[in-house]
Amino acid sequence: MKKILFIISLILANIITLKAQCEIANQTFVKNEYLKYQVYYNWGVIWVKAGQVVFNVKDTTINKVSLWKFTSIGKSQSSYDWFFKVRDNFESIVYKETLKPIYHHSKTLEGNDISDNEYIFSKKKQKIFCSSYNSNKSTKITKDTFAYDNCIFDVLSATYFTRSLDFSNTKLNDSIPIKTIIDGEKIKIYVKYLGEEEITHINEKKYKTIKFSTSVAEGSVFKANQKIYVWVSNDKNRIPILIKADILVGSVKVYLLETKNMKFTSNY
Repeated sequence: MKKILFIISLILANIITLKAQCEIANQTFVKNEYLKYQVYYNWGVIWVKAGQVVFNVKDTTINKVSLWKFTSIGKSQSSYDWFFKVRDNFESIVYKETLKPIYHHSKTLEGNDISDNEYIFSKKKQKIFCSSYNSNKSTKITKDTFAYDNCIFDVLSATYFTRSLDFSNTKLNDSIPIKTIIDGEKIKIYVKYLGEEEITHINEKKYKTIKFSTSVAEGSVFKANQKIYVWVSNDKNRIPILIKADILVGSVKVYLLETKNMKFTSNY
């Protein structure tokens, strides 16, 4: 689930570098927006419901400043836990005026891998303070400080920030580097814009979308140089409709399952 959220953010975040817009007003979501996704896992010819991911938007206040609070929770189906148990929790707090992050916390359980990451983005001190725990690393707890970068995001804040960006002038097959932080490390990856496409959802509805792809480094789940594809709604809401990826054993599809309190009317 952590990697699914990472992919969503990366696919959308390609526009950050392209447009050089690192502060922008919210154009796409409102308080109490709710998005729910169903994760399907393929083993041979069989597709099974493996888990769900939920995104929420709430108000919060710190030092009398009104802020957005984004949360995302991912978990495997209880019947699937014996194979690969997932319990992921993400939280990001951002400024309403610019959608820039000021705080991020993620706590994840994926199989035998446990991680806990906390980032504080201090524009005043021009620093990003990171605390990272990973049960699979020899040094399980690390603390680090990065120079503040006005165009770097955590994976959850990137998802919401980039939904408000205009990419109408993006050219077919443009490949753009983007920046984020995951597991206490700065990550740069290249994302390719593949144009507009109409797709048929698992619910048999047809959706007009914008298609992207990216490649990721070989790791515990993903194959080396594999392609990951994401289809984003070609409307003012700008939300992922479908994600496809191969993993070490089988493949994964992630479908939009449910929406509530959308800013713009849709047929999701």
